[in-house]
Amino acid sequence: MNTKWFQFTPWRSAEDEHANDNANNGQAPAATADTDRAKPAAASAGGHSPSGNDLLPFDEIYRSAGIPVPRMGYTIIKVVDMLANEHIRNMSSETKRGSLLMALEAAGVQVNEVLQDATLRQHALNSYEGSQKKRLEQYEARKAQENREIQAEMDRVTAQYLARINSNLDCVAREKDALRKWQVQKQEEAQRMTDAVGLCVNQRDMQPVDESVIALRELANSVDPAYAKR
Repeated sequence: MNTKWFQFTPWRSAEDEHANDNANNGQAPAATADTDRAKPAAASAGGHSPSGNDLLPFDEIYRSAGIPVPRMGYTIIKVVDMLANEHIRNMSSETKRGSLLMALEAAGVQVNEVLQDATLRQHALNSYEGSQKKRLEQYEARKAQENREIQAEMDRVTAQYLARINSNLDCVAREKDALRKWQVQKQEEAQRMTDAVGLCVNQRDMQPVDESVIALRELANSVDPAYAKR
Protein backbone atom coordinates (compact mmCIF):
# COMPACT_ATOMS: atom_id res chain seq x y z
CA MET A 1 0.00 0.00 0.00
CA ASN A 2 1.39 3.38 -1.01
CA THR A 3 2.01 5.60 2.02
CA LYS A 4 3.60 8.56 0.22
CA TRP A 5 2.23 11.89 1.45
CA PHE A 6 -0.48 13.21 -0.82
CA GLN A 7 0.61 16.15 -2.98
CA PHE A 8 -1.89 18.76 -4.12
CA THR A 9 -2.25 22.43 -4.91
CA PRO A 10 -2.29 24.96 -2.02
CA TRP A 11 -5.47 25.01 0.02
CA ARG A 12 -7.98 27.74 -0.56
CA SER A 13 -11.06 28.75 1.38
CA ALA A 14 -14.49 27.29 0.78
CA GLU A 15 -15.53 30.37 -1.19
CA ASP A 16 -12.47 30.13 -3.43
CA GLU A 17 -12.26 26.43 -4.22
CA HIS A 18 -14.36 23.78 -2.53
CA ALA A 19 -17.66 25.60 -2.72
CA ASN A 20 -17.13 26.12 -6.45
CA ASP A 21 -15.97 22.54 -6.97
CA ASN A 22 -18.95 21.14 -5.13
CA ALA A 23 -21.32 23.35 -7.06
CA ASN A 24 -19.79 22.34 -10.39
CA ASN A 25 -19.73 18.65 -9.51
CA GLY A 26 -23.16 18.59 -7.92
CA GLN A 27 -21.74 17.34 -4.63
CA ALA A 28 -23.54 17.79 -1.34
CA PRO A 29 -22.09 20.18 1.23
CA ALA A 30 -19.26 18.76 3.30
CA ALA A 31 -20.22 17.03 6.53
CA THR A 32 -18.83 17.83 9.94
CA ALA A 33 -15.89 15.97 11.48
CA ASP A 34 -16.50 12.47 12.75
CA THR A 35 -16.25 13.37 16.40
CA ASP A 36 -16.84 16.49 18.41
CA ARG A 37 -13.35 17.91 18.71
CA ALA A 38 -12.25 20.07 21.61
CA LYS A 39 -12.96 23.74 21.17
CA PRO A 40 -10.03 26.15 21.22
CA ALA A 41 -9.82 28.35 24.28
CA ALA A 42 -11.30 31.82 23.96
CA ALA A 43 -8.86 34.64 23.41
CA SER A 44 -9.79 36.82 26.34
CA ALA A 45 -11.26 36.74 29.83
CA GLY A 46 -14.88 35.72 30.06
CA GLY A 47 -14.56 33.15 27.28
CA HIS A 48 -14.81 35.66 24.45
CA SER A 49 -12.46 36.68 21.71
CA PRO A 50 -11.58 40.40 21.32
CA SER A 51 -14.48 40.86 18.93
CA GLY A 52 -16.88 39.53 21.56
CA ASN A 53 -17.49 36.27 19.67
CA ASP A 54 -16.32 32.78 20.57
CA LEU A 55 -13.60 31.42 18.34
CA LEU A 56 -14.88 28.69 16.08
CA PRO A 57 -14.50 25.07 17.18
CA PHE A 58 -12.46 22.88 14.89
CA ASP A 59 -15.39 21.14 13.26
CA GLU A 60 -16.89 24.53 12.32
CA ILE A 61 -13.57 25.57 10.80
CA TYR A 62 -13.44 22.39 8.76
CA ARG A 63 -17.01 22.85 7.61
CA SER A 64 -16.41 26.49 6.69
CA ALA A 65 -13.39 25.42 4.66
CA GLY A 66 -15.62 23.09 2.64
CA ILE A 67 -13.49 20.03 3.24
CA PRO A 68 -15.20 17.07 1.49
CA VAL A 69 -15.86 13.82 3.30
CA PRO A 70 -13.54 11.05 2.06
CA ARG A 71 -14.91 7.73 0.88
CA MET A 72 -16.18 5.54 3.68
CA GLY A 73 -15.83 8.50 6.04
CA TYR A 74 -12.19 7.74 6.83
CA THR A 75 -11.04 11.22 7.75
CA ILE A 76 -7.82 11.85 9.61
CA ILE A 77 -9.99 12.57 12.65
CA LYS A 78 -11.43 9.07 12.48
CA VAL A 79 -7.93 7.65 12.24
CA VAL A 80 -6.89 9.64 15.31
CA ASP A 81 -9.86 8.21 17.20
CA MET A 82 -9.00 4.72 16.03
CA LEU A 83 -5.47 5.07 17.38
CA ALA A 84 -6.85 6.31 20.68
CA ASN A 85 -8.98 3.19 21.06
CA GLU A 86 -8.20 1.29 24.24
CA HIS A 87 -7.45 -1.88 22.29
CA ILE A 88 -4.48 -0.43 20.39
CA ARG A 89 -3.42 2.79 22.12
CA ASN A 90 -0.91 0.93 24.31
CA MET A 91 0.63 -1.00 21.42
CA SER A 92 4.01 -0.20 19.97
CA SER A 93 4.19 2.29 17.12
CA GLU A 94 4.95 -0.44 14.58
CA THR A 95 2.01 -2.54 15.77
CA LYS A 96 -0.28 0.47 15.63
CA ARG A 97 0.88 1.21 12.09
CA GLY A 98 0.24 -2.35 10.97
CA SER A 99 -3.22 -2.41 12.54
CA LEU A 100 -4.12 0.92 10.96
CA LEU A 101 -2.97 -0.08 7.49
CA MET A 102 -4.89 -3.34 7.77
CA ALA A 103 -8.06 -1.51 8.77
CA LEU A 104 -7.72 0.94 5.87
CA GLU A 105 -7.04 -1.83 3.40
CA ALA A 106 -10.01 -3.83 4.67
CA ALA A 107 -12.22 -0.77 4.18
CA GLY A 108 -10.86 -0.18 0.70
CA VAL A 109 -9.46 3.21 1.67
CA GLN A 110 -6.23 4.52 0.20
CA VAL A 111 -3.71 6.02 2.60
CA ASN A 112 -3.40 9.04 0.31
CA GLU A 113 -7.06 9.82 0.89
CA VAL A 114 -6.46 10.06 4.63
CA LEU A 115 -3.30 12.11 4.09
CA GLN A 116 -5.15 14.49 1.79
CA ASP A 117 -7.85 14.98 4.40
CA ALA A 118 -5.21 15.69 7.05
CA THR A 119 -3.49 18.23 4.84
CA LEU A 120 -6.74 20.01 4.02
CA ARG A 121 -7.63 20.24 7.67
CA GLN A 122 -4.17 21.54 8.59
CA HIS A 123 -4.43 24.21 5.93
CA ALA A 124 -7.90 25.12 7.15
CA LEU A 125 -6.62 25.56 10.71
CA ASN A 126 -3.63 27.60 9.54
CA SER A 127 -5.82 29.80 7.37
CA TYR A 128 -8.26 30.40 10.22
CA GLU A 129 -5.41 31.14 12.60
CA GLY A 130 -3.96 33.65 10.15
CA SER A 131 -7.29 35.43 9.78
CA GLN A 132 -7.74 35.56 13.54
CA LYS A 133 -4.25 36.93 14.07
CA LYS A 134 -4.90 39.63 11.49
CA ARG A 135 -8.24 40.44 13.10
CA LEU A 136 -6.55 40.59 16.50
CA GLU A 137 -3.90 42.96 15.18
CA GLN A 138 -6.61 45.22 13.78
CA TYR A 139 -8.53 45.03 17.04
CA GLU A 140 -5.40 45.85 19.01
CA ALA A 141 -4.69 48.83 16.76
CA ARG A 142 -8.21 50.16 17.28
CA LYS A 143 -7.93 49.77 21.04
CA ALA A 144 -4.52 51.43 21.04
CA GLN A 145 -5.98 54.39 19.18
CA GLU A 146 -8.88 54.47 21.63
CA ASN A 147 -6.42 54.44 24.52
CA ARG A 148 -4.50 57.34 22.98
CA GLU A 149 -7.70 59.32 22.71
CA ILE A 150 -8.61 58.48 26.31
CA GLN A 151 -5.13 59.50 27.45
CA ALA A 152 -5.40 62.78 25.55
CA GLU A 153 -8.76 63.47 27.19
CA MET A 154 -7.32 62.59 30.60
CA ASP A 155 -4.40 64.96 30.00
CA ARG A 156 -6.76 67.74 28.95
CA VAL A 157 -9.02 67.27 31.98
CA THR A 158 -6.03 66.93 34.29
CA ALA A 159 -4.59 70.17 32.97
CA GLN A 160 -7.91 71.90 33.60
CA TYR A 161 -8.09 70.66 37.19
CA LEU A 162 -4.45 71.53 37.81
CA ALA A 163 -5.16 75.03 36.56
CA ARG A 164 -8.09 75.30 38.97
CA ILE A 165 -5.96 73.99 41.85
CA ASN A 166 -3.18 76.47 41.07
CA SER A 167 -5.74 79.27 40.82
CA ASN A 168 -7.09 78.37 44.26
CA LEU A 169 -3.58 78.29 45.69
CA ASP A 170 -2.86 81.71 44.15
CA CYS A 171 -6.07 83.11 45.65
CA VAL A 172 -5.13 81.82 49.10
CA ALA A 173 -1.62 83.23 48.72
CA ARG A 174 -3.02 86.65 47.81
CA GLU A 175 -5.34 86.59 50.82
CA LYS A 176 -2.48 85.67 53.13
CA ASP A 177 -0.29 88.39 51.69
CA ALA A 178 -3.06 90.97 52.11
CA LEU A 179 -3.53 89.92 55.76
CA ARG A 180 0.21 90.12 56.43
CA LYS A 181 0.38 93.63 54.98
CA TRP A 182 -2.58 94.69 57.11
CA GLN A 183 -0.97 93.18 60.20
CA VAL A 184 2.21 95.19 59.54
CA GLN A 185 0.13 98.34 59.20
CA LYS A 186 -1.75 97.44 62.36
CA GLN A 187 1.49 97.02 64.27
CA GLU A 188 2.81 100.29 62.94
CA GLU A 189 -0.44 102.03 63.93
CA ALA A 190 -0.24 100.58 67.43
CA GLN A 191 3.39 101.72 67.75
CA ARG A 192 2.52 105.26 66.73
CA MET A 193 -0.33 105.40 69.25
CA THR A 194 1.90 104.00 71.98
CA ASP A 195 4.58 106.57 71.23
CA ALA A 196 1.98 109.35 71.41
CA VAL A 197 0.64 108.07 74.71
CA GLY A 198 4.15 108.02 76.11
CA LEU A 199 4.50 111.69 75.35
CA CYS A 200 1.10 112.67 76.65
CA VAL A 201 1.17 110.88 79.98
CA ASN A 202 3.62 111.27 82.78
CA GLN A 203 3.76 107.80 84.25
CA ARG A 204 4.76 109.16 87.71
CA ASP A 205 1.57 111.19 87.93
CA MET A 206 -0.71 108.33 86.89
CA GLN A 207 -2.32 107.05 90.09
CA PRO A 208 -3.86 104.59 89.23
CA VAL A 209 -2.84 103.83 85.66
CA ASP A 210 -5.68 104.15 83.17
CA GLU A 211 -6.79 100.82 81.63
CA SER A 212 -6.75 102.28 78.11
CA VAL A 213 -3.11 103.28 78.51
CA ILE A 214 -2.21 99.78 79.71
CA ALA A 215 -3.94 98.28 76.66
CA LEU A 216 -1.99 100.51 74.30
CA ARG A 217 1.28 99.59 75.99
CA GLU A 218 0.51 95.88 75.65
CA LEU A 219 -0.42 96.37 72.03
CA ALA A 220 2.85 98.22 71.38
CA ASN A 221 4.88 95.58 73.20
CA SER A 222 3.27 92.83 71.07
CA VAL A 223 4.81 94.11 67.85
CA ASP A 224 6.35 91.22 65.94
CA PRO A 225 9.86 92.24 64.77
CA ALA A 226 9.39 90.21 61.61
CA TYR A 227 6.29 92.22 60.70
CA ALA A 228 7.80 95.52 61.81
CA LYS A 229 10.68 95.07 59.36
CA ARG A 230 8.40 94.52 56.35
